[in-house]
Amino acid sequence: MVSKKAEERPVPTFDHSVHSEVGGRLGELVDEVLRLHGRVMSVKRPSVLGGPGQTFVLASVVLAVEPPTVARIARSLGYTRQAIQRLADVLAAEGYVSYEENPHHKTSKQLVATPLGRQVYAQVNQESAEWTERISQGLDVAALDQTLDVLRQVRRNLEQDKNAAAQGVTEQQ
Repeated sequence: MVSKKAEERPVPTFDHSVHSEVGGRLGELVDEVLRLHGRVMSVKRPSVLGGPGQTFVLASVVLAVEPPTVARIARSLGYTRQAIQRLADVLAAEGYVSYEENPHHKTSKQLVATPLGRQVYAQVNQESAEWTERISQGLDVAALDQTLDVLRQVRRNLEQDKNAAAQGVTEQQ
């Protein structure tokens, strides 16, 4: 029989044996982010849209200063162009966005929110605000700001590492 305490302990997904202290902590952070992502994706469902992916793409279109392309959204969110293309096609088929000519590129169309898309975004955004208020209970704004700073630095480091690897340059420290 497994004890209640053992059932509550997370299944290990990270081996510390070969990592430095900071590398081990980063590994734990990534592990926790992935666990959090799984829970967010399985719990939070907007009432109107098909899922969080559609919500992220629609928000990217509605909130953009100038109409984005699929490729620009993919780069910003860190997904493949093909994954974002599938989501954008669903949003277009449902009438939430439209593809418009791009004055900067002949073949890469810009995504523009339709009036229905803006209305749906407003509804989904309100649902998100209610959800984040419930989930943020007991959290400190300063701690969240610090966490955001750390996560953004990790993202920048990943982007730099990816760019260096694409150029055939890797640094060992």
